[in-house]
Amino acid sequence: MTATSPSSAYPVSPRNRVKRVHERGSYDRASVHAVLDAAMLCHVSYVLEGQPYCTPTLHWREGETLYWHGSSASRMLRHLTQGVAACLTVSHLDGLVLARSGFNHSANYRSAMCFGTARIVKDPAEKAEALRAVVDRFYPERSASLRP
Repeated sequence: MTATSPSSAYPVSPRNRVKRVHERGSYDRASVHAVLDAAMLCHVSYVLEGQPYCTPTLHWREGETLYWHGSSASRMLRHLTQGVAACLTVSHLDGLVLARSGFNHSANYRSAMCFGTARIVKDPAEKAEALRAVVDRFYPERSASLRP
């Protein structure tokens, strides 16, 4: 998802609107970015030959662009770079809520669900910057000490 002049919130549509207890959902960019940035692992979902797949992988964000790690030889990336729809999700379980009734037990969690299409990063400068960004995201300032 790339925007040239993003508003303070993502547009709400029937596809992304929180259905149950919708007042707890948030679409403002700062909240969505905070959920994405706090997670290391994401799940990328797609449909291939009528079969749903969900692949766990590392992700990172640079502005309005989401990147995820993958081999260009993987089934997932070979398929997704053909312009098919993808859904990337992250979740954080913040706590379990106990109640006097099992029916009222619950969980507190934060999550983000992002829809879009994928592309392979081919430009050498963008690829080098993406590699630096992912290394520094998980190991701050480590890229400066690595060989080119």
